[in-house]
Amino acid sequence: MGSKVSTGNTQELKSAMTKWLKEFPGELICARQIWYEGLGGCGVPNPTDVEAMEAVLNGLGDWKNVGTQRYEKFGGQNSWKRVQ
Repeated sequence: MGSKVSTGNTQELKSAMTKWLKEFPGELICARQIWYEGLGGCGVPNPTDVEAMEAVLNGLGDWKNVGTQRYEKFGGQNSWKRVQ
């Protein structure tokens, strides 16, 4: 994704995340992975960014919160699993 998406613009954020998640091949996701890979974020996302992304994930019917999972790159993160 070329341009940086503002996590303060809920509609823009939801649109960008939904588009990216449709193409995402995995079944498990966390906000940090979306930040770096889906939104082109640089540096560590601040708590407000993470809250905004997690709020969008909570509102998507095809993703379910599964609690903390461990990622090789990101460590333990609150995570969502794709619902089939």
